[in-house]
Amino acid sequence: MRRLVTILCVLGLGAAALASEPVSMTFVVGSGYLLRQGDLVVAIDALVALDVPEVTRALMASALPPFDVDLILVTHSDWDHFDAAIVSRNMTANPHALLVAPADVVQAVQTSEPTLDPARFVIVHPALDAPVEVEAALLTLDVFSFPHPYSKPENVGYRLQVGGLVLLHPGDLDIATAASDFARTGLDRFTADVAILPYFFFDTANRSVLTSCPARLYVPTHAAPAEISLACSTARRTTYDVLCFTRSLEEAVLPPAAK
Repeated sequence: MRRLVTILCVLGLGAAALASEPVSMTFVVGSGYLLRQGDLVVAIDALVALDVPEVTRALMASALPPFDVDLILVTHSDWDHFDAAIVSRNMTANPHALLVAPADVVQAVQTSEPTLDPARFVIVHPALDAPVEVEAALLTLDVFSFPHPYSKPENVGYRLQVGGLVLLHPGDLDIATAASDFARTGLDRFTADVAILPYFFFDTANRSVLTSCPARLYVPTHAAPAEISLACSTARRTTYDVLCFTRSLEEAVLPPAAK
């Protein structure tokens, strides 16, 4: 049985107005992305310091565009997915931002900035066989447990709907168990509009795993642009549709949801 965590977040933008806006995706670095629809901005593993220029870190910390976010999602606490100081500074500069993340991520941010309102944090800890449902910032999120390849830290995946598009970001996955993980969570029986997956899923040897995570559009991630380009080049020789980002802060408008 699913647990429901409801968060009320007033954005001053009605659902009807959002429905007509296109959805864009901006690549930040590593596995980090921004999703934007109108004035709604969601960051997934996007507030990090690793391999990020100082000018970009300053924008993150000050919550200036494009990092004027409403919702911060973190899959796990590895330093290439999350930086506690940057997240805490962003939330301080932007008092409307909410954080949804595993317990160790939330604790690190609260330690970095103890004055932040506890109501702005949601700790997620889904069981292996029971995803958690979260409502935040006009969005509904399904949060899944995906064991990290090296056992620690806790890694969760997010499935969210923005502007009618269903997007999946599973964080770090173990290629050896990914197919069974997708089957266990039921994601093998659901076609996402966009699936953000590690670049090595697109290698010839691992490509069969993609059939266990069906999607209309795949975004190879978790690598430098050169590796991403190679993964995309390989994927384009198949029937899979892929979206490649080759530089930080590159933005693309996502195709509309299927009718």
